[in-house]
Amino acid sequence: MQSFDIKNKTINCKNSVECIGLNWIAVIRYLFKWIPFSMIVGVVVGCVAAGFDYLLVVFNALLVSNGYILHLFPFFVAVVTGIIISNDEKVAGAGIAYILSNINETIGLKTFLLKIAASFMALSGVFIAGREGPSFFMGSSISSYLSKFFNIEENFKDYVVLIGAAAFTSALLKAPLGAAIFALEIRYVSDMDYKSFPQTLIASILSYMVFSYFRGAHTLITLNGVRSWHIGVLPYLMLLGVVVSFFVYLFVMLYNFSLCLSGYIKPFYRPIVGVVLAVPIIYILFEKDIFGILSVSVNYQALNFLVQTQISVVTSLVYIFSIILLISLTIGFGISGGLVLPNLLIGAFIGNIFGSMFPADFVIFTISGMAAMLAASAKTPIAAIVLMLEISASDLVIPITAAVMVSYLFTFGINIYASQKSCRIISSDNIY
Repeated sequence: MQSFDIKNKTINCKNSVECIGLNWIAVIRYLFKWIPFSMIVGVVVGCVAAGFDYLLVVFNALLVSNGYILHLFPFFVAVVTGIIISNDEKVAGAGIAYILSNINETIGLKTFLLKIAASFMALSGVFIAGREGPSFFMGSSISSYLSKFFNIEENFKDYVVLIGAAAFTSALLKAPLGAAIFALEIRYVSDMDYKSFPQTLIASILSYMVFSYFRGAHTLITLNGVRSWHIGVLPYLMLLGVVVSFFVYLFVMLYNFSLCLSGYIKPFYRPIVGVVLAVPIIYILFEKDIFGILSVSVNYQALNFLVQTQISVVTSLVYIFSIILLISLTIGFGISGGLVLPNLLIGAFIGNIFGSMFPADFVIFTISGMAAMLAASAKTPIAAIVLMLEISASDLVIPITAAVMVSYLFTFGINIYASQKSCRIISSDNIY
C-alpha cells in the first residue's frame, strides 16, 4: 500500500484507482441519477412555463381590451391576494427571498398552488412585477416534488431547489446560461457554489428548448444592426455605474422600509393598503403608458423599446421614481412578483438618460445600465453580465462589465434580498 503526503495530509491508497481520486459511487450517482433528474426537471418545467406564459398573454390581452376592467383590476388583485396570504403568508411578495430563507424545506402543494394563483394575477398586468420571483418559487417546488421519484437525499435539497429555480427562470427569460449562474450566485452576497452547476445548466438548457418550441425562440430584446464600442466610452460607463449605485441605495431603502411597515398590518389588509397607496401612480402610468410598461411582465416589449428609443430626461426620472414607489407599495406589501424586472427597467431608464448625451453609443448605455442595476441590487455581477448578453444577443462584454464593476463595488454591503447569505461555509472535510 502506497502513502502520500499532500499539504501535511496523509492519503493511503490501496490501489491506483484510489490514488487518482476516482470515486465510482459519485460517478455512478452523477451519470444515472443527477443527469436524468436534471433532464426530467428541464422538460417538465419547460412545459409548465410555456403553459403559464400562454395563459398570461391571453389574460393580459383580455384586460387591455377592456379599460373598465383594467382600472378595477388592481383592487381585485389586492383583495384576492389578501385572502390568499391571510391563509398562507409564504405566498406573499418576492418568491426568491422566501426560497433563499427556506432552501432546505419542502414547499407544500397548497402553498405551491396559491403562489401560482397570486402570481398569475399580479403578472397579468398593471403591477410591473417581475416573473423571476414567482418562477424561482414555482421551479424549485416542481424540482423538489420530482426529486422524490429519484430518491435524492435530503442533504442535496439545496441543489434540487436551485436546479428547478434556474430551469423556470431560464424558460421565461430565454437565457439558459445566465439563469443557471443567477440561481447559483443569488444565494450568496459575495460567493458562489459551482458544485451543482452542471446539473443546473442541463435543466436550464432543456427547459429553454422546450419553452422555445412552444412559445418561440426569439430573444427578449432585439437589437437593430451591429453594435460596436470604443475605448473612450468606458469612463462614462463607469460614471453610469456610480449613478446606478445611488438609485440602488434609494430602491433598497424604500423597499425594505415598506417590508417593515407592512409587518404592522394584518396579512389580509397588507396588499389592499399597499395598492390603495399605489393607485395614483398606477393611474398616472395608465394615462401616459406610451411604452407598454404596464404589460412589461407579460411581453417585455417596454424593455425592447427603452433600450433603443431615446426619451426625455424628465420622463425617465418620473418613471424611475414611479417604479421604485410602485414596487415598494405592491411587492413590499405582499403582492406576488419578482424584483429582477423592475431593476432592469430602472437600469434601462438610467442608461437612457446617459445615452441621450451620447447618441452614437445609446444602446451601449441602456444595456449596461440594466446590467449594472441588477448586479448591484441582487449582488449577482456575473449573472447580470451573462443575462444581458443573452437576452440582447449582443457582444458588449467589456462595456457592460465596466458599468457592473463600478455599481457592484459602490453598493458593497447593501442588497435587495435580505435573505442572501454572506458566503458559503466550507467544512474542512471538503477542502481536499
